[in-house]
Amino acid sequence: MTARIAITGYASLDHVAMLDGTPRAGRTTTILDRPNHAWPRLGGSPAYVAAALVANGVPKASPVSWIGDDEQGEAYRAQLVAHGIPDTGLEIVAGARTPVAILAYEPDGGCVCLYHPGMPKGLGLSVAQMALLAAADWACVTIGPPAATEAVLGVIAPETKLAWVVKHDPRAMSPDLAARFAARADLICHSLAEADFLAHALEAGGPLRPGQIVIETHGRSGAAFRRNGRTDFVPTEPLAVSDPTGAGDTFAGGVLAALATGETDPVAVVQAGHRAARALLETRRHDN
Repeated sequence: MTARIAITGYASLDHVAMLDGTPRAGRTTTILDRPNHAWPRLGGSPAYVAAALVANGVPKASPVSWIGDDEQGEAYRAQLVAHGIPDTGLEIVAGARTPVAILAYEPDGGCVCLYHPGMPKGLGLSVAQMALLAAADWACVTIGPPAATEAVLGVIAPETKLAWVVKHDPRAMSPDLAARFAARADLICHSLAEADFLAHALEAGGPLRPGQIVIETHGRSGAAFRRNGRTDFVPTEPLAVSDPTGAGDTFAGGVLAALATGETDPVAVVQAGHRAARALLETRRHDN
């Protein structure tokens, strides 16, 4: 049976630009390029995770997110469907504006990110979204509205597996909530920069979930994993691109796809994440 996966988090319709320098007040910075299909482009963690799942044999991967009743919301939904991703977890918020981001890449690889949430505070899960999570085999939590994120823990069944894609943002994930997710999660994916945040959460959360897998990404060099006292590093072949947005979430989606389709070897699971991220970045090399 195909696994059912629900992925919570913020939506985003991204606008990508390559700059000729670092933006400064009182000075015009020239946009050198706006890549094809990236103005706007489907973005946000749930969409990237879901796209990787769908591309790797898990079609029932539903983002649980929020869009406005505006043209941008229709564009977000249309791009979601075009990628073969279910839209049943989307909640349309009347009078709200669909979240958008401007991702401006500097010549040295740095990125200026401007994000407009467009949503009212205090978003929670709708009845339909709770039903999706309650029926899911896996729930995957990315950065999203705090109330909705916390509600996931009360909605999912005891047997539902939980994946946590870590983002250190105290506005979205308090230390107490992070500790609860650290204790409940079957899979945790985080970057090296988030190692200290996660270490505190794991310590505060108490005993680890049996068989819990923790994967730490190290950018272009690869990723490390821990499971049942076993640790290892799985390298990857670096790929130079000017627009790596979404690679980490796509990696997490590839990892989750491998687990959801029955892979048990942690090395193979991490390699699946590397392949998914590389497939995304390869498209960026030709999307000009």
